[in-house]
Formats: sequence, C-alpha cells, structure tokens
Amino acid sequence: MLLLVATASGYAQSMLYLDARLGINHNQAEGAYFGKDKPPFKPYSTLKDMSFDEQGVLMLRLQVKETFGIAAGYSGGSLAWAYSLQMPQQYTVNPFHPEWKGHGTGVYMHQLPLLFSKTFREINLREIDTVRHTYLASFRLDAVLGGGLNRLGNTCLNCGGVSAGGLFYDTIDFRQTIIVRRKWGGFLMGGVTARFYRLGKERLNLSVYYTQGLTDMLLVPVQYQYNSQRGATTLHIRGSGFSATLGVPIRLKTFGKAPPS
Repeated sequence: MLLLVATASGYAQSMLYLDARLGINHNQAEGAYFGKDKPPFKPYSTLKDMSFDEQGVLMLRLQVKETFGIAAGYSGGSLAWAYSLQMPQQYTVNPFHPEWKGHGTGVYMHQLPLLFSKTFREINLREIDTVRHTYLASFRLDAVLGGGLNRLGNTCLNCGGVSAGGLFYDTIDFRQTIIVRRKWGGFLMGGVTARFYRLGKERLNLSVYYTQGLTDMLLVPVQYQYNSQRGATTLHIRGSGFSATLGVPIRLKTFGKAPPS
C-alpha cells in the first residue's frame, strides 16, 4: 500500500480514501456437507435459525483513475455457526405437525483483509460539465477479489454449552463443546462494491462479499437428542459466509493533476 501511494503521483487524479463501514455478516459451519451430518440434524443455518452479527470495517483504499483500487485494513466481526433439527414424523408425539428447534452462537473474530477492485460497469446521470465530464450522479460497480488473515478474539469459549428444553409436545436437546484448532487462519474473499458519486465526488459505497475460510479455526462437537433418539457430529468453523457493509469514503489525499479544463 505504501509503495502504491508513493507511485500514485504518476497517475492522473489518484485518490487515497479511508472507508469507514458498518454492516452485518453471516457465517456458517463447514465440514458437515461432506457426509458428517446425519439427518434430521442440519449443521448449517436455515431460514428459521439464520442469525446475523454486526460488522465494523476500516479500510485504507487507493483509487487509481477511479477504475482500479487496492485496499487494506481491519474488520471486526463474528466467527459463528448454527444448526437445527426438525422432529421426524415417526418420532414426534405432536398430533399436529413435527416440532423444530435451532441453536446458533459465535465468537469475536478479527480480520486483516487485502482487496483489489476493478470497475466493470459505470452509469452516469445528467452531465452538467461537458469539459470535465462531471455528472449530477454516477454509479460504479467494482468486482472485488482478495484475501487475508483471521484472528480469534478474546471471547469466552466455554460460555453456554447446552441448549436444552422441552417443546410443547416433543423434546429436543443440544450439547456442544468448542475446541480451538488455531487462533490464526487464512481466507479468500470476492464480491461486488457499488460506489455512488454526486458531482464527481464519491459519497457512499455498498459492498456485498462472500468469504471462504481456508483453515479450521474451531471444531465444535455437537451431541443432540430428540425424544428417544440420539446423534452426534462435529462442525468445522472456518469463518465462511456472507457480509454486507455500507461505507462512507473519507478522502485523505489526491495525487496527480486534475484533467485540463
């Protein structure tokens, strides 16, 4: 990043931004998709137990000619997982419909991303300066790729290992333990950022990303019981999932000369 800033003066109107973003992220467990789960237990989020956590992001971004960018910074979010079980018809004592129960939790996670972006679509509305090509409003869509490092935060890993209790007719119990596999891990990230301009200045940006964890951060063995039946599985928590953030770009410095009027 420092090298690019040092050489940015060779480009016309390269700009250095500080992106302050707030949003949500949703993680899911892995490993259970490869034969480790036994129905009716579902070791991943469904619409019934899907949970979201807050995410805060600070990124230093160098935007070169408004079409190429490189960003590095910090993101604070959640390393989370969830699972659910719907009582099979042959085991339920509910005369109306099988009952359902889900459980989700997570720990704090630090992220250090390095992202590259390239504009692939631009929409301009109402040109008001035909010389500098300034528009009343503009929208740019950027494809974003990158990766980085995960780091487990200081979180109580032994808080609340049991989610038990009877439903109206049936009983579904979960018992989980949390095993720290490693405190540092890697990830890859890809997505799209929409940047909104007014009178030639970037005002807001909206980003939607998918993150794929590369290494197991946590292992979570789960034992479950539904009425007279029992089962067990182990979830692999890598920090994979979706995130969406809304950011305010703060321009710190402009490099190069403005185009001639």
